[in-house]
Amino acid sequence: MFVLGVSWLVLTPLCLWNLFRGGTLVRLTSVLALVSLEVATIWTTTTIQIPPRTLIAAPSPSAARIPAPAPAPQAAQQGARDVRSASCPGRMPAPERVRLARRQGALRGVTLFWTARADECDTATVVLRHRNRTIRVWMRDGEAESRTSGATTRPVSVTGGVASLQVPLAQPVRGEGGFRAIDGRTGRPIALG
Repeated sequence: MFVLGVSWLVLTPLCLWNLFRGGTLVRLTSVLALVSLEVATIWTTTTIQIPPRTLIAAPSPSAARIPAPAPAPQAAQQGARDVRSASCPGRMPAPERVRLARRQGALRGVTLFWTARADECDTATVVLRHRNRTIRVWMRDGEAESRTSGATTRPVSVTGGVASLQVPLAQPVRGEGGFRAIDGRTGRPIALG
C-alpha cells in the first residue's frame, strides 16, 4: 500500500507533464503508467481484508470474585427485589446519557443512564464497540438468551427514578479529545455528561 501511494505521488505529476510536453512515445508511456497505477489500486482495494471491529467491553467477573450482596434491612425490600428479578420483561432500554471514566489519559469505563421503570431488571446485558472515537452501545434488560460476542451482563442500580450501569472496558482506549456515544439500535447520539 505504501509503495502504491508513493508511486501515485511521484508518477502522476511526471506523467501529466509528459502528456502535455512529450512526444508520441512519451505520451503513450505516460498513459500506460497511469492506467497501470489505477489497475493496481483497484486490485489492492478489492483484495485487502479489513480487520474485524475491536470489542471493548470487559467480560463480567466470575461468580467467585463477586462479593455477596449485603442483606436488605427490611424483608419487604428483599421480597420486592425477588419479584422484580423474577418478572424481568427483557426490554431494550435506550441510554439517555453516558459518562466516560478516564484515568491516566485513557478511557477505562462507561456509565450508562436511562429512565427507570417500575419493573426495572436487576441486571442488563451490554455490548460496546469502539471505532474512530465512536462508542456504539447495545443494551438489553436482564440476561440475554443468546450471548453476542463481547456481551457482558452487569448489575443495574436505580436511584431517584434513574437507572445506571457501569461497564469497565477490557482494554483502555488511548487518546485525548472527545469521544461520542451512539445507540447501536437507532444510530442516535447519546448525550455525554
